[in-house]
Amino acid sequence: MSQIEPNLLALGWFALLWSVCCLSFLQLAGKYPLGNAEGRAAGSPAMVLGTTALWLILLVGTCIFAVAELRWTSFVIVAGILFLFLPELFQSIPERWRESYAGLTATGITLLAALGVLAAVGAGSIKSLL
Repeated sequence: MSQIEPNLLALGWFALLWSVCCLSFLQLAGKYPLGNAEGRAAGSPAMVLGTTALWLILLVGTCIFAVAELRWTSFVIVAGILFLFLPELFQSIPERWRESYAGLTATGITLLAALGVLAAVGAGSIKSLL
């Protein structure tokens, strides 16, 4: 396996962070457009925009971490497989969590935790790349 990807630990961290990015994307995609909340509790527009900003920061940081630590083939293949199969996991989450203020709050907290993990795990490699 080391001939495919020599840094399996970084690949595991990338898979975890990318999974959070994909699931958060699916959560946030249902909140847009902001003015169109037909029958769903989308949360306040400020909360949606704040969570979107956290998601963008995590997305960029995760991609920079992957470029610094992984082979590009590993990055593309793992990201593609996760992006392809994670919507099924998202669909298994109860709708009351996907379409509620509590679900959006949980997404924001998860994004903050993932940013903390990214800072702890990838700060050195991201700093060396930038």
